[in-house]
Amino acid sequence: MSSESQSIFRTRWVRVALLLLYLLIAVTGCLYFYYFSNCIDGCGPYHNRTSVADLDGDGDLDVVVSNFRHETDTIVWAGATLWINQGGGEFTSRDGPFGGPYTTAGDVDGDGDVDLLRWANDKILIHINYGEEDPGYAGFRVWYGIRPVEDSPSWLFTASGYIALGDLNGDGRLDAFVSKCCATQIDKRNDFLPFLPWVWINTPDENGYPKGVGLNLNSLGDLPMQPALGDLDGDGDLDVYAASLPPKRGTYDPSDRILLNDGSGDFVDSGQRLDTPRKAGTAASGAVALGDLDGDRDLDAVVATAKGASIWMNQGGAQGGQTGIFTESVQSLGHGHIEAVFLADLDADGDLDALVAGKAQATIWKNDGKARFSDSEQRLKYTERHGLAVGDFDGDGDFDVFSAGYDEQHLWLNQGDGRLKAHD
Repeated sequence: MSSESQSIFRTRWVRVALLLLYLLIAVTGCLYFYYFSNCIDGCGPYHNRTSVADLDGDGDLDVVVSNFRHETDTIVWAGATLWINQGGGEFTSRDGPFGGPYTTAGDVDGDGDVDLLRWANDKILIHINYGEEDPGYAGFRVWYGIRPVEDSPSWLFTASGYIALGDLNGDGRLDAFVSKCCATQIDKRNDFLPFLPWVWINTPDENGYPKGVGLNLNSLGDLPMQPALGDLDGDGDLDVYAASLPPKRGTYDPSDRILLNDGSGDFVDSGQRLDTPRKAGTAASGAVALGDLDGDRDLDAVVATAKGASIWMNQGGAQGGQTGIFTESVQSLGHGHIEAVFLADLDADGDLDALVAGKAQATIWKNDGKARFSDSEQRLKYTERHGLAVGDFDGDGDFDVFSAGYDEQHLWLNQGDGRLKAHD
């Protein structure tokens, strides 16, 4: 082949290569556009949870949003964003080293400001709040990692977890009840229990910083769940309403349970089995809100299920039964798969109303004071990648509703009577 022919041949191949590169870039761009215009709000399931606290000590409420999404059975995207209230309900997002499926807020070192506890798959990391002393890490820096003293490889088979903060042993410090759940692949080799819950009793070191190890609650057995803390039996300590979260595989009892605290942070199963509609293996299910719905001074429960929000009434007080024993109400709030529930006095009439959230829309249900609810006909719309929070975000004394995804947020301000108006 002549040099001229070789030159023409190389030129043609260069053109072909450039054309292929152009097509690759075009296709990649189209896929990227398709993902962010379609998939980001439709390729779940998403399960975004929130924690509300004054993170920066300026007197207003901020929000921690834990973003959690299953791309496939084995690929999970998770991390938290801090939404900082600049005053009056104007929020800005703040990133940090907050990877993992769940982050929650509480003052675990007892110094008057709010710290973070982050689920990091093989441990719970405590991020101490150092305020503006450490702006590079959004004011929070890892201090200590907690894990069960009887740790096992079962950690590797759990895709998500929950951290419920409260004083479990009555010493005035925040402890943690930790549960594991929702793995799509279960491995019980060598009798490992993938979903064994555990507690962390906050034991400060000589300088007052939180320390201590986690203790497995072996008596509860293999229990995938979302816990909610409250004094359910009226004895003065915090018990657990355990919303069952059965995975796709394995044989698990789908009934909710009541776990009673002995006062030291050790829990026993009360034996109650509260049957609610469940969808096995669903990441977005099982949320629980505890509160006195009928004014009899004991805690009732509103539970997110696959067929609306179920109401479970505590039989103490006005019910005339035993405190800590629950029976199901004939009323259910909403229809279809409910992902989040909140209780707050939204209309300022002295009783607790309910915010019931589905995949991309929330409804408000007004309480008549006797645990009889009516639909307010209000609909708050967002996208499925948003997490919801309830609190007084504009400082006017009533409860508002906030939602946020990765990079956007919405706020509905309460007009003082339970009517919520979108804040521009």
